[in-house]
Amino acid sequence: MTYTFASLSSAEFEDLARDLIGKELNLRFEAFAAGPDSGIDGRHALAEGAIILQAKHYHQSSFSALKSTMKKERRTIDKLGAKRYILVTSRPITPPNKEELAKLIGPSLNSTGDIFGPGALNALLRKYPDVER
Repeated sequence: MTYTFASLSSAEFEDLARDLIGKELNLRFEAFAAGPDSGIDGRHALAEGAIILQAKHYHQSSFSALKSTMKKERRTIDKLGAKRYILVTSRPITPPNKEELAKLIGPSLNSTGDIFGPGALNALLRKYPDVER
């Protein structure tokens, strides 16, 4: 089964992103209360720097809307000083889209492989059916 994630609220999408990416990387991401999150929807704290997960539930938005948001968030991303930054979005993305987002996110993004769109999330759901249950 393939999901668009349209039926999920933003909070539910964040939970799903933390669960799936955490399972894939074998990491536990901290979750925080609803409200302004300073660019952090999940965090795995390490002595050498945190791994930050940001979820953007933009399933019905254009790529330019996601791009605009990420452009605005660059200062926050830099301020976080994360060892690794992971972006998860419900907005379908192409390889060129990932390249554009990577430039906006900056050096905290280790590779475009740390940008997960709905296709990647669906693949992870197939790999980890227990998360779907």
